Order: sequence, then C-alpha cells, then structure tokens
Amino acid sequence: MTRKILMPMDGGQHSHRALNWYVRNFNARDDELVFAFVAEPPRSAIGDVTSADKVSSSMAENIAKAKALANDASQKCTELGVKARIRFLERVDHNAGQAIVDLANEENADVILIGNRGIRGIKKAFLGSVSDYVLHHSHRTTIIVPPPPKDTHH
Repeated sequence: MTRKILMPMDGGQHSHRALNWYVRNFNARDDELVFAFVAEPPRSAIGDVTSADKVSSSMAENIAKAKALANDASQKCTELGVKARIRFLERVDHNAGQAIVDLANEENADVILIGNRGIRGIKKAFLGSVSDYVLHHSHRTTIIVPPPPKDTHH
C-alpha cells in the first residue's frame, strides 16, 4: 500500500533534518515523497508602473529557486538512498502554513513531515511557526522534526 508523505522544503538545515529522519524511520519503496516549496508572492504597490516588472522578476526568481531546491533534494535523495518515488510541487502564497495544509489536502497526503527551526519565546510569539500552524490546522498525521539539542558541555 502506497503511503504519501508531504515534505515542505526551503533548503535550510531543518529541511535536511526532516529528510534524514524520513530515511532513518520510513524509507519504503512503496512511498511517494512529495516535496513542497512555498514561495512568498511579491509585494507590489498600487499605481506603481514598474510593479508588473517587479512581479515578473520575483516570480522568475521563485521558479529558479524552486528548481535549485528540487535539484538539491533529488541529489540528497540519491545520496541517502531514498527508495520512494519523489515529486516536487511549488505554491505561491503569503501564508506558508496554510499553503502546506492546502497541498496536503489536495494531495491527500497520509503524513506531513516538516523540520522545525527551533525558535522559541518572544521571537516565536511574534513570528509564529510554520510547523506550529500546520500541526494545529491540518487534520493529517504531522511529524515535526526538532533541531538537535544544544550542546551544554564545552
């Protein structure tokens, strides 16, 4: 039976940690691993004659970044011996958390596997956390891979 895992990625260490966790704990040939890149849309000013050019340029940058991330993820999968079929999706949205929830629903994902940056305290209260949003708004199994514990020994 095929298991579909949605894995948001942005190229950061937390994305790589989530992929490493997948390899150590799942990594089944019948799996379908769906990588998702969520790009923030460009902000444009009303009445700004250059805004169309800015939007076009920003979208081209997002497409280039998505392709680079897909190549990086594909290479990592090969290096780590991922057995699953892999696919790549891109979404443009102001709310990355909601975009991930929507993609999980559209793809009918069995699991959302997401790395956590490990922000805490005041910063987290103001910035929020994509992984927290997904955990609280998705009605799917969600695995959050935390950052490694900080070494307290010198």
